[in-house]
Amino acid sequence: MIHRQTGDIELSSGVRIGPSYSEAQFLSSPLARTANALTQTQPWSGYRTSRQRIGFRTFRMTLHFCSGRLSSVELFEVGAESKAFWNDWSDREEAERKASHDAWLESILGPPPYEYPWGKITSEHDPRGGYSSIVVRFGPGAEAHATR
Repeated sequence: MIHRQTGDIELSSGVRIGPSYSEAQFLSSPLARTANALTQTQPWSGYRTSRQRIGFRTFRMTLHFCSGRLSSVELFEVGAESKAFWNDWSDREEAERKASHDAWLESILGPPPYEYPWGKITSEHDPRGGYSSIVVRFGPGAEAHATR
């Protein structure tokens, strides 16, 4: 669930990640124990978590921090098994993932656009990266580095 009033992303475990979530909180949480650190370019840092349940769906999450503050979260819906190789990837499956993201957002938030006082939510497809994701951005100015 994504709470439109606060921007909090509520995991099925009860953990809530939102605009006030700090990198220090993350690093001391159980989520960090199974996360992989991404390239760190100060003041930016990022972490990709293991699979997380949100409602009845499963996502990989990437958390992006700037100077220790959460700037964005990318949600990438995953199936029961991850694809092992890029040769398993297809345009059709990625279009289906994007459509699934769009339908899920509309079911919990109503029709887009999703712009709020705390930030905004978009469903995006990156043709160069070959993937689709939901991006939850917090605060002003986060867009410049949110999906590095």
